[in-house]
Amino acid sequence: MAKVNLNGEWFDFDFERKPMSEALALEKATGQRYADWETELAAGSMAAMGALVWLIWRRNGREVPLEQIMDGTAEVDLAPLLDSLQALAAEAQGEDPTQSGTAPDHTPMTRTGTSPPSRRSTESGRGRSAS
Repeated sequence: MAKVNLNGEWFDFDFERKPMSEALALEKATGQRYADWETELAAGSMAAMGALVWLIWRRNGREVPLEQIMDGTAEVDLAPLLDSLQALAAEAQGEDPTQSGTAPDHTPMTRTGTSPPSRRSTESGRGRSAS
């Protein structure tokens, strides 16, 4: 069971548990498919992060409407949230987050091995001139 820090409070959240009722509620609340939400969360989308906060609070008995998270009525301090998620990601990779020697970059969902950027459509391809 993971511990996630939301505004200085620690909440239990099992990232492996994915009940269908929760996925359906997330789809209804966000208007996007659950699989797309997971992809957006992994890519670092703040809208997806807001929905994660909504799920964490929901599982822990707090009924905060997603709209209040998205419009800032229910404010979320990102620093402790991202720090706790970064620590979980490091732990999952077998690293000791307290021994990294670097400050968290506040992008816990960004993979370290990102692929190189693709060619722009305006660049010339191999064997073709730019004119």
